[in-house]
Amino acid sequence: MARVKDEFTEWMHRTRSNNENSVWEKPKVVITQEDISKIKADAIVNAANSSLLGGSGVDWAIRQAGGLEIQRELQVLREEVYPNGLEIGKAISTFPGKLNTRIVIHTVGPRYYKDNPGLLKDCYVNSLKLAEENGCKSIAFPAISTGAYGLPIEKSAEIVKSVLENYQSNIVKEVILVLWKDEDLNVYKKELEK
Repeated sequence: MARVKDEFTEWMHRTRSNNENSVWEKPKVVITQEDISKIKADAIVNAANSSLLGGSGVDWAIRQAGGLEIQRELQVLREEVYPNGLEIGKAISTFPGKLNTRIVIHTVGPRYYKDNPGLLKDCYVNSLKLAEENGCKSIAFPAISTGAYGLPIEKSAEIVKSVLENYQSNIVKEVILVLWKDEDLNVYKKELEK
């Protein structure tokens, strides 16, 4: 986890140095219970699988709502750039298809029973970086890795809180945390409002 924190701190310092006259502040954090494919934000994050060829849960919902354009672009990326799949914690962006957003950011979360849960931090950090690089003022995240990948929602909320506590931006003004279930919403609210 220290490696991720050091990279994050280094990236924040480098970015700030290049934009000294900008106003840096913590973005507004909104916690909501909705279908992420219906959220209005500049960037929507997809909890993808490493194959980039489709999955269930959030991945399925985003591909269904976004249409074939997202699937086609991911197939090309898989064939030409990521023949072995996208690594855990990395993030890439595609056009949004029919979604009400500027970009879709695809990131692969860790499997709780197999991978280091600390890699989840990379998912959020790399997605925030991509959002900034694309000039996005708002970004919506699902609870990455908490579905089929088995990460406990409490651990997810704890990791997300640690990322957002240290995050400031002169571009991203709003981070929307989108939960599917009542219980998950309550856990996130309890953790992030401590």
